[in-house]
Amino acid sequence: MILNFLDRLGDWNPQLLRELRGRLQIRNILLAISVSLLGQFLLFISFQGQLPISANNNDVITNHPNKYCTGNLLYGLPQCLQDAFGNTIINWQLWWLDLFTGLSIISYFTLLVIGTYLIISDLATEESRDTLNFIRLSPQPPQSILMGKMLGVPILPYLAVAIAIPVHVFSGLKANIPLGMILGFDAVVLVACFFYYSAALLFGLVGTWLGGFQAWLGSGVVLGFLLFTMNALANVPRNVSLILLRFFNPFYFIPNLSDSSAYRTINLWADFHWFALPLGASWITIIGLGLLNYTALTHFIWLALQRCFRNTNATMLSKQQSYLLTSYFSILALGCANWQSIIWGKFPDSTTMMKDNIACLLFLHLWLFLYLIAAISPHRQTLQDWARYRHVSGHKSLWNSYTIKDLIWAEKSPGLVAIALNAIIAIFSLSLLILLADGSIQDKINAVYAFALAGSLAMLYAALTQLLLFMKTKHRVFWAAGGLGAAIILPIFILLMLFNYPGNNTFVWLFSIAAPLLALYTPTGEPLSPITVLFVIFVQGSILTLLVLQLRRQLQKAGESATKALFSQ
Repeated sequence: MILNFLDRLGDWNPQLLRELRGRLQIRNILLAISVSLLGQFLLFISFQGQLPISANNNDVITNHPNKYCTGNLLYGLPQCLQDAFGNTIINWQLWWLDLFTGLSIISYFTLLVIGTYLIISDLATEESRDTLNFIRLSPQPPQSILMGKMLGVPILPYLAVAIAIPVHVFSGLKANIPLGMILGFDAVVLVACFFYYSAALLFGLVGTWLGGFQAWLGSGVVLGFLLFTMNALANVPRNVSLILLRFFNPFYFIPNLSDSSAYRTINLWADFHWFALPLGASWITIIGLGLLNYTALTHFIWLALQRCFRNTNATMLSKQQSYLLTSYFSILALGCANWQSIIWGKFPDSTTMMKDNIACLLFLHLWLFLYLIAAISPHRQTLQDWARYRHVSGHKSLWNSYTIKDLIWAEKSPGLVAIALNAIIAIFSLSLLILLADGSIQDKINAVYAFALAGSLAMLYAALTQLLLFMKTKHRVFWAAGGLGAAIILPIFILLMLFNYPGNNTFVWLFSIAAPLLALYTPTGEPLSPITVLFVIFVQGSILTLLVLQLRRQLQKAGESATKALFSQ
């Protein structure tokens, strides 16, 4: 029977069978089961130790407070009461809820962090052994190979967490959590695994230049993101745009989380609105929205995976796909703003709410555009092919219709025009909040300044990255990442060394990545003058022009050389 099952599994997905055969050794299986059972035992013992000791043991004084007791509050904790037999009355529902919550957190951290590390490390190992190219030559479709990696590589974490499912479900039911809510949380964790593992596969394919540090960096980023969103966003107002990040941490989908003793102060989804629609009022709607976001963004990741797996020189996204991603992300993030207060509400602090939401939206879009710059900026060989095509086809002018169409839609053309169009899409979407907001004209003008400066910086970073990716050196990706990081971080570091407070030298700070926030919040109390903003944009535009001209000169030179070499054969 087992042999028949393996044969069918091999027919369905040979890559999955290969991964399972390599990992499901008796020693590994016993180790995963032992670690899971030991972890559950230690967790159970730790919660057992938090219970109040029975008075029959003469180790406790009546009325001692404990969070699992049922009496009146004393020093912030309930007093311990006894029944007619002298036993302490325990709030078992709360105890089982805390156990369920702790087990849920440990389980999804195990799956996401360890699974991400294993997938990236496996791809790095395949690359170092030159077996990844052999897999690429396989007649299997890329989806089958990548799905086999995703299902097979983290099989031991799957097994360890599966062993804990009975305790997970049992503790949830004992805490009076409906089975449907438990299964809903489990569904979110499964889809989150699919999202994070897909991102891990993509990072494993495009980040090979990081070497052995790649797996640690990828899993470290996932761990840091989960910890940051778990702590920093626990009490964030429900209708500040940063709440969007909650959808990518299963922590906020744990049923009855705010009823547990450790997380009673957390503001969950009760007052969450999306474009003023009270979606947070229904737990099913929140689960559905979370699953939708995971699925939609995973779709874009798989588009990138299919492009990069077969052709390592291909960009992660086509330009058309980048426009769709920016549109989806902008609408999604914009809907999380506090529309009911900024637009329809008449509150004294509506202007502050508008500024805070715009600042959060700019922060979210910063990470989107860093990804887009990496995703649609082609490397040297691709740009050489495009430049040669332009010379062969005779369309050498930069402003003819063929070249413009290439810059907007073609995959091998430079990504600067596509970044500009993505910036226009994002700015247009975010401008709706300014147009409809109930705020002063000056605050809206400051927001326009912030958008203009943000768009200018995005183009500057894109041009610098594209120019560095056209270098002849083998380590051009390292230089591009380092150059972009230096352009973002170094000015801030230098300005902090020279000027502690941005309000004293606002003009100088406008040449850093902090410029949009300075335009939005005006630390001096006086709004920026249009001349100052225009001058800063003019200087940045001049630098951008120099970078573009240098890139164009190098493209023309590369195209001429490649064309001559082609015709000389």
